[in-house]
Amino acid sequence: MNLTFSRKPHDDEAHEPFVASLPRVDLLPPTVKEGQALRRTRSLLILSLIAVLALGVLVWVLQGSTISQAEDRLASARADNERIQADIARLAPIGALFNQIEAQKQLVQDTLDSQPRAAAVNNRLIRAGEEAGGKKPVNFTSISAVYRPRPVPGDVPNPCPNPAPFDTQVAIGCLTFTATAESREQVAALLLAIEADPFFIGPYVGSTNFSGDVVSVSGTAAVSTDALVEPLTQEEIDAILAPPGGES
Repeated sequence: MNLTFSRKPHDDEAHEPFVASLPRVDLLPPTVKEGQALRRTRSLLILSLIAVLALGVLVWVLQGSTISQAEDRLASARADNERIQADIARLAPIGALFNQIEAQKQLVQDTLDSQPRAAAVNNRLIRAGEEAGGKKPVNFTSISAVYRPRPVPGDVPNPCPNPAPFDTQVAIGCLTFTATAESREQVAALLLAIEADPFFIGPYVGSTNFSGDVVSVSGTAAVSTDALVEPLTQEEIDAILAPPGGES
């Protein structure tokens, strides 16, 4: 009889040696465990707070120089501003005086700009009478002029009596005169001489009276912008003749 023995599987596998140990029993109450967990949490929070504070101190230390320089610049700027304000307060009366002087200067300039050369107007009218010729020049018995302020856009270009109503020249005043001449021809020559002078616009004789060999005349003429101390520019004249917005 043959006997066959078979080995059980895993009989040759190694096993950890058995080490005898005492039985352990967890006798800590739950409240103690909770206290320990709370202490650990507090410790973590304290460590985190310390880390944040340490990081803030580190940033402050690193940025301290920049902040200090910025504060110094701010203090310097404030000091400069205070000095400037003090200077402004101290110089305020001088500034007011300067503004007054500038205003007076502008007023004088505007007055001069609008000032007609009245004496030159009279002299040139008399010279026109001399140019009329004849045995003796035309004798002016009266000369009167009414001037208006320096014309601006929207003003009537020529408010004086004008034999050419569609004339587009700008006048600064109206001149009236009376004179005596030797003949009608001399009166006509007077009108031509006045018209040839750029100081005058539209000379016109309104009436003539004959008394023997003497002709008495009364007439008018407009005074042009050429008679101003500071004549108008062509741009200013164009603005008066064709004002912005279509005014007339």
